[in-house]
Amino acid sequence: MKGKKQLASILACAMLLSAAPVEAMAYDVPDTVRVGLESICKNVSSASIGVWELLIGMERNGNFKEGGVVTSSGIFTAKPATGEFIAVDEKMDCEDALKLAKNLSNMGLDAYAVYLGGEDWTVYVKGSSVSAVETASRETAKKVSGFEGYSITGGEAPLIVPEDAVLMGGNVDDTFKVNSMPYRGMLTFSVNGATMTAVNIVGLEEYLYGVVPSEMPQSYAKEALKAQAVAARTYAMTKLGAHTGSGYQLCDTTACQVYKGYSNEAASTTAAVDATAGEIACYNGSPIEAVFSASTGGYTENSENVWYATVPYLRAVPELGEYGDNSWKKELTLDELTDLLNAKGESIGSAKDIVITKLSTGGRVQELQIVGTNGTKTLTKENIRTYFSSACGSLPSKMFTINGKGGEIGQYGGTGSTAAQTTASAKGGSLMAAAASQGIIVKTEGALSYLNGKNLSVDVEAKGSANKPSVSVDNSDYEVYTVHISTVKNGKFVFEGIGVGHGVGLSQKGAQAMALMGYDYEDILHHYYTDITIED
Repeated sequence: MKGKKQLASILACAMLLSAAPVEAMAYDVPDTVRVGLESICKNVSSASIGVWELLIGMERNGNFKEGGVVTSSGIFTAKPATGEFIAVDEKMDCEDALKLAKNLSNMGLDAYAVYLGGEDWTVYVKGSSVSAVETASRETAKKVSGFEGYSITGGEAPLIVPEDAVLMGGNVDDTFKVNSMPYRGMLTFSVNGATMTAVNIVGLEEYLYGVVPSEMPQSYAKEALKAQAVAARTYAMTKLGAHTGSGYQLCDTTACQVYKGYSNEAASTTAAVDATAGEIACYNGSPIEAVFSASTGGYTENSENVWYATVPYLRAVPELGEYGDNSWKKELTLDELTDLLNAKGESIGSAKDIVITKLSTGGRVQELQIVGTNGTKTLTKENIRTYFSSACGSLPSKMFTINGKGGEIGQYGGTGSTAAQTTASAKGGSLMAAAASQGIIVKTEGALSYLNGKNLSVDVEAKGSANKPSVSVDNSDYEVYTVHISTVKNGKFVFEGIGVGHGVGLSQKGAQAMALMGYDYEDILHHYYTDITIED
């Protein structure tokens, strides 16, 4: 694993997705990260470890130092092991500890071989006395209180491992399985009383092997995948303190980044990680919080319009294009809205209308009011997307109209048009042909192609090449407008939108469109993150 690289940097702003501010700190780029496998093994009473040969040892600076080996028929079972034990007061190697534990177990004692660190082992007995253990083992013994670790059964004899020790597997690429899911690196468990959470200790780059294909389709163009790899590496840097109270740094869910381990790795995404190894997006020398979403619908978003902090590198910029059909539709009746208001305990009476009161450039709704017979309820920021979840489902984005009223959404390159992904075959090497064959939604001055009932348009402005429109990160045209747009029609509301996610930072489908237009990953990152540098 790589040696540490120091980045003398200070976190410039609060973490956007957390209610608690993050203290300024100097950044280390770690060799390894500790990932809580919350999606498959969080707060459980037992877990399976699928491996024929299990190595027990310690981790130091990303390296594994072996202290012993146990074998099984293919499956071990791990459970929390806490409290009081009687310990044989004698150090020995792994083989001797396993033999002694097995002998004591045959005498009716609940005995375990216990790893102490280095190459030292001993034996613990649960639910016995010092004198009984001394008689059975013919060794001196002592009481051990307050122990926290986990037991492992399924091998030659039961064993206990303290929380600060780690395990490695002998499967292909030194992998192991936890609850049938394979992972690289090392394994331990963070124990909390009678439950525990599996923790994967893995090299940062190997961690990204499992993240990038979990966050972006592996079929995307290599430059889009490379942009995602840099964004994912950088984002991980700002999340390293997210779960320290739980015994690990990151989790494997969307609360950090989705990480599916070894089974989800793909050649294309691994190549993207390797090609950008160690590269981090920075603003004024500090790693940025490189947030991203699936699709913006034509215009990215300022950070303060989704969360609260105004972050200088998370500024709204127009999209050059997006890949695929990113449109959606939701419906809600006045009666359903009234029921929702009552269920939420709102005291505004029966629903009468939804009024859009603020719109931003690109058509994103920034504020709306639910008008009732006795008052109004104002929605802002992400509450606009989530408020209706129990009635018609959360809105995929804030880029929408209601009954056809609102802003002009689905704008690309500064003017309006939206398109479904096309399956039409296009010939020739022009940008228009490339877009038509790849399903890119972009905007043109001039050529239009009618596909699947929607307009596909392509910007033919050159950027050093006839096939690449110019990148612009100028957000000076972005504004938030105060409006008053009543939307009710025939007792219902039809939300028609485009885009998926909060819209801040990198658009994954926008990155794919840019890659297919010929931009490289640095172009993509500089487009979505204002005034950054890419450092390695």
